[in-house]
Amino acid sequence: MFNNLPTDIAVFSTMRENDYIYVDKTKQIYELIQPGKKYFLSRPRRFGKSLLLDTLKELFEGNKKLFKGLYIEDKWDWSKTYPVLHLDMSGQDVKSPKIFKNSLNDLINKIAKDNSISLITKEMKLKFSELIEELSKKYGKKIVVLIDEYDFPIIDNMDNIKIAEENKTILSEFYQVLKKSERYIHFLFLTGVSKFSKTTIFSKLNNLTDLTIDPRYATICGYTQKELNSYFNEYILKLADKKGDNYDKTLERIKNCYDGYSWDGENFLYNPNSILKTLDQKRYSNFWFESGTPTFLLDLIKRDNIDISNFLSLNASFDGEFPTFQLDNLDLKTILLQTGYLTIKKHISEKYDKYILDIPNNEVKKSLFSYLIGMYTSNMPGEIGPLAIDFLNALIQKDNDKTSQILDILLGKIPYQVQMKNWKYYHSIFPTWFYMMGLETIAEESNSQGQIDAVLKYKTLHIIVEIKYSETKSIKTMLNEANKQIYQKRYYQTYQDKNPIILAIAIQDTENAKEIKCQIHTLKELKEKYNNN
Repeated sequence: MFNNLPTDIAVFSTMRENDYIYVDKTKQIYELIQPGKKYFLSRPRRFGKSLLLDTLKELFEGNKKLFKGLYIEDKWDWSKTYPVLHLDMSGQDVKSPKIFKNSLNDLINKIAKDNSISLITKEMKLKFSELIEELSKKYGKKIVVLIDEYDFPIIDNMDNIKIAEENKTILSEFYQVLKKSERYIHFLFLTGVSKFSKTTIFSKLNNLTDLTIDPRYATICGYTQKELNSYFNEYILKLADKKGDNYDKTLERIKNCYDGYSWDGENFLYNPNSILKTLDQKRYSNFWFESGTPTFLLDLIKRDNIDISNFLSLNASFDGEFPTFQLDNLDLKTILLQTGYLTIKKHISEKYDKYILDIPNNEVKKSLFSYLIGMYTSNMPGEIGPLAIDFLNALIQKDNDKTSQILDILLGKIPYQVQMKNWKYYHSIFPTWFYMMGLETIAEESNSQGQIDAVLKYKTLHIIVEIKYSETKSIKTMLNEANKQIYQKRYYQTYQDKNPIILAIAIQDTENAKEIKCQIHTLKELKEKYNNN
């Protein structure tokens, strides 16, 4: 019997007291904590920030039993404890600045009541300052302040900049208290999705150390490959058994789908939310699609008709410090980076720091394309089901013309804002459509001789897909190249006992017209065609 998967659990005590797997991050936590230090960490949503702060809370409160067997157990001075002020901004009502301010006021009152403290002041900012001072006096020591999702009242209102600005003003005044109350604070840690420019909130907190791209703490949230193999080995074996794959093949599929986040360009991570749901549900799915996308990002792209091709073509970077948010001048690259759609893939050290950005993995790539397609084609959900049925029937019947027609219809639904004229675009868009049609889609699966563009699965049906794109080559030439590549590189090898369908797709995109054609073979037909040649 092995430990439970901590799906959707961010409470450290719950994990430790109920036999859930806890990936031990206490070595980095131990190295991080120093008296008087004040930190900030930016990570995308659902990346383990809340669990990190809750772990810090239990540590400072001296709950030694929860840390049994962890790295920090015999290194921490358990005789020293501290009162902890733990605020979760995502739990506040933030849709109205007035209500938000009252919500903060109520939160301060509740914390005071829980600690049997009577506050005299009425104004929120002064009351917060008084709470910090009185907590320190009551317990006779400095306090620890932990603030989770510090920017939630702003980020959650990015579709209404007026409310976001008013909430930002409230937070600026609120957080200013932390700097003025420094004499009463032993340790301070803020987490959030974004870092706002120094002319806004961070001007009030200019004494924070930003850990976001500090290589020493690059893996303090998320799972490394080594941690995945070590802590979740049994669950990986169960997933492999369910899918009929061997262990190495399963690891490769997991890596292609969910690995690839980095904040130093050297250490790469899995999003805990996606990998835990994959292992729990024993299926590969686009879990980022379900929970990772802030609507303001899509609203921004649609409202301003932003050309996203530079980012989807993997041509983004930044120099120096981690880019900061500005409400009055939103930059798409910064938004994509801070929300997790882009990540650091390489750190170049020359005269100054330069970071090359990229989309982390296939799951995120699917999410971005799926959202963009769905955003511009709101009438598509009712059409996808029938098209999927027609597509599968056309494949089974080896109807090249019908299959080509369906893919042409799907491409025709994509608006000009999302369209691009390059090979990478079609290698992203087709797997996205296949996924949206309800097919289990494995994009860019590797074998010993190359990389398959896509493998599609529906019940017992397996489809091997090779996509060719050109502005100069003929359709006939591309279809022949696609089929020959599948045959020569034996892309079918893993699936030959499944009698897979071979689907070659060719797109010719000239200045005057775009043409798409498909060619379908059984595996037996493909072998006969090239054996005879």
